[in-house]
Amino acid sequence: MKNKFSCAGGFAGRRQSGVVLFLGLMLLLMLTLLGAVYFQDAIVQGRLAGNFKDLGQAFEASEAGGRWGASWLQSRGGGALERPWPCALECDQSSPVWHIGQYPAEPQPSDGLWSTANSYGIDPGSDEDLLMRVPLVHDQPRYIMEQQYFRRDDLAGDPQKGLAYYRVTARGIGQRSNSDAVLRSVVAKRFE
Repeated sequence: MKNKFSCAGGFAGRRQSGVVLFLGLMLLLMLTLLGAVYFQDAIVQGRLAGNFKDLGQAFEASEAGGRWGASWLQSRGGGALERPWPCALECDQSSPVWHIGQYPAEPQPSDGLWSTANSYGIDPGSDEDLLMRVPLVHDQPRYIMEQQYFRRDDLAGDPQKGLAYYRVTARGIGQRSNSDAVLRSVVAKRFE
């Protein structure tokens, strides 16, 4: 007998070339690499979903800021003397309406040109303030109002009676400070 070991599977010989071991290791390496790729893809997908959620929160916050500005304008009485006059050069929260295109090109939330819900007589910490707060955002929404146009009712009548058009630009920030959304809307208000 020439072979020392013999079995039904045809295993014969003392020396093996290690092909099965090599193929097994290569298969294991390929499965490991494939798992790493899928794991990396899952991380990227998770980040994308988080960014999308954060952008949605910023959009909703900017909508809230736009509603605050529109609500403030609509809460003004309908009398001609209650019409908010646009300020000329330097607006602040006591005169919040700008002439169209007069505010600085890139106003920052920290420079005081943007208004918040607290800008118009809402006491911080009050029930009304707590109801108006937008949850889960980095900073509360802010807005800037500009008078776009005033159309008098008639040329011979009172120059304060007519329809005023205001542009409300609102900025909302999501949970992280690097995601923000800016919305613009036009609000019309009649003064008689």
